[in-house]
Amino acid sequence: MTAGVEETVAAARVGDALSVKDLVVTYGNRRDPLRAVDGVTLAVPRGQALGVIGESGSGKSTLVMAIAGLLPTTSGTVDIAPRDGDLAPAARSVGRGGQVQVIFQDPMLALSPSLPIWRSVAEPLAPGNLRVPARFRATAVELLGQVGIGPELADRRPAQLSGGQRQRVTIARAVAAQAPLIMCDEPVAALDISLQAGVLRLLDEMRRTRDLTYVFVSHDMTSIARIADQVGVMYLGKLVELGPTRAVLREPRHPYTQALISAVPTVSLQARARNRTLLPGEIPDARRPPSGCRFRTRCRFAQDRCAVEEPTFGPGEAHQVACHFWPEIKDAATP
Repeated sequence: MTAGVEETVAAARVGDALSVKDLVVTYGNRRDPLRAVDGVTLAVPRGQALGVIGESGSGKSTLVMAIAGLLPTTSGTVDIAPRDGDLAPAARSVGRGGQVQVIFQDPMLALSPSLPIWRSVAEPLAPGNLRVPARFRATAVELLGQVGIGPELADRRPAQLSGGQRQRVTIARAVAAQAPLIMCDEPVAALDISLQAGVLRLLDEMRRTRDLTYVFVSHDMTSIARIADQVGVMYLGKLVELGPTRAVLREPRHPYTQALISAVPTVSLQARARNRTLLPGEIPDARRPPSGCRFRTRCRFAQDRCAVEEPTFGPGEAHQVACHFWPEIKDAATP
């Protein structure tokens, strides 16, 4: 972790499992830095799920990896509160397995191809052991059963399982670590549509029964609507909108959020008849972002003020938006 970054284990507000303040993650050298995450501030109450959406290159996965301690941060704070009865962990260096677990889009990133799946699930139960002792098998098999993997599959290697089964194994592995905060980086994107709903139901059930908190990254608005209590919208390293899921998805305030929701495919004839909000051009170079509002180069509502003054969230609002003119353009939101 970069020197000078303040980190604690107590959340900034009572009831928050995660609090991130002014987080910056930079790639590259000092002469040509890329600020993949640039001043992100958010909080996730204990037991809730935050969905993070945005185009590829907006900084979603970098945010998740930085919170998990798998990427060094440049500045800002990441505060994770232990659950009642949990011992406060030591200050994080690289990773904080006891407090944060990650479910990746590709489950093979978390599973050893040479190990039977029960040993992969049991690894967090025996940290520091080169080989998981056999006495943890029963606990691992029980966890696998809770995610729908029968005991007859416990000795199989990951390559002998389907994609949906492998993802269920990684969920069991994350739960085995007893970490209160789980980062989900596109956990159902690689699955067939028929399997996605089952994995989402499993994640939601685990969250409710085990008092877990999620940060859930996805391109899929349907997945976000199913599992998230609140939604954060990222564009070019910045949060541009943050609020309750129902409010953000039904009444988006930021022009970028409106465009994202407008692009969601639908089979409803009434919805298909609505006007689509098309974004011109491509996402700008993150090494040289536009001045002021970073979205202004693609925004149909941009004015002179947008080029010289960066919009910020208003204090104390449940549904926040970083746009100077959102009250004037709110009628343009997709119903």
